[in-house]
Amino acid sequence: MQRKTLYDNADYACPIVGTCLTVAELRRICRKCGDPVSEDASDYDAHVFLVGQAKVAGGGPAKYLQRFLDKKFRKELRAFLRVDDPAELRRMWRERADAGDVPGPFWAMMSHPTAPDALLRDIYGEVHMLSHRVGAANRADLARLTRLEEKLAEAEAALEESKAVLRQAVAVWKSRCREAMEALSVERNKRQAAERERISLREAIENSAVAAVSRERDYLRAQLGDAVARLEATEAEAGRQALALERAHAETASLRRDLADREGEVEALEASLFTALGDAAAAHAAHAAHHADAPESLVDHAGCACREHGLPEGSCGEACACRAAQAGLVGKRVLYVGGRCSLVSHYKLLAAKFGCELVHHDGGREQSAHRLWELLGAADAVVCPVDCVSHEACALVKQACKGCLKPLVLARSSGLSSLARSLTELGSGHAH
Repeated sequence: MQRKTLYDNADYACPIVGTCLTVAELRRICRKCGDPVSEDASDYDAHVFLVGQAKVAGGGPAKYLQRFLDKKFRKELRAFLRVDDPAELRRMWRERADAGDVPGPFWAMMSHPTAPDALLRDIYGEVHMLSHRVGAANRADLARLTRLEEKLAEAEAALEESKAVLRQAVAVWKSRCREAMEALSVERNKRQAAERERISLREAIENSAVAAVSRERDYLRAQLGDAVARLEATEAEAGRQALALERAHAETASLRRDLADREGEVEALEASLFTALGDAAAAHAAHAAHHADAPESLVDHAGCACREHGLPEGSCGEACACRAAQAGLVGKRVLYVGGRCSLVSHYKLLAAKFGCELVHHDGGREQSAHRLWELLGAADAVVCPVDCVSHEACALVKQACKGCLKPLVLARSSGLSSLARSLTELGSGHAH
């Protein structure tokens, strides 16, 4: 059923415009309609204009106002349009009105296609009385303002009293400061007299013990010379140490640059190896298809060219017997525990070249042990690089594979070539 339009609710246009639009929205919609209301006109004039336009059937302002209200209160419209029962509609209105949310639910009820007229009249009456209560509340606010002004006057009087007390306290403080300054002057005179007496006493001591003081001075001068020499030696040693430290820093920086270069070379070599292994695995698939009808031709392993190039058996494109072993991985699921997260995508691509699916678990860095048990249960074989996995995860994998009788390969490294050798070992059935 189609929702009611503003024209259908012409009797309620005034409360709809006044309740569902703010003053800023009211002015903006008037400007959208060609600014028929001047800027110096009152908000009431703008309200009267929109109410009049809402009652014009098919008018441009009424259509624009309808779309604006639908967009502004689309959430409330969706909630109320799902309900047809008048009692439920009344409950939803009461719940939102008690929470202080009036504009959106009011428009949703006024435009509801099945809301009974009695319910709409009740809601209209409630919104109408709400405007009167707002006016009464404003009058109460004025009364409260008067009481607050009286309290402000009382607070100002109390502040003046506090200021008087403070001025008295300042006067007492100044008096005490003067007394303290006088006492300080007396004490300063006493100290000056004591200083004069000390100077006189020192002169008397110097005159009576000039020789002793001279010897002590020479001894101290000698000690000072030794200390200066030790200080110079220490500073020289510190300079040498600083120079050595600078050289060490320079060497460290050079070694780090060399290490970065080596890491780049390793990554490039691994990428090249991955490409070579991918091409070899693709050749393996063609080779296995070629020998599908003659398995007896895959018995001899002695002539495999893979070993001569340092690659896993079956990686070459020649007619070699090791391809029958790799064919054992087709359709299998291999669990790879640990390794480097940056190479996981390469691991999976390499496994796909071997005809199997590779699932990865990080060995407990972020994934849980429970997840490892789930993956172990669904895997046909397991590969675990011992150089990039925790001891706990490695022990768990060993125990689980031993209990479930699953093939396990403990790879020496987490590189791509090591994974290729492990997959070849799994396909040939030589895994433990």
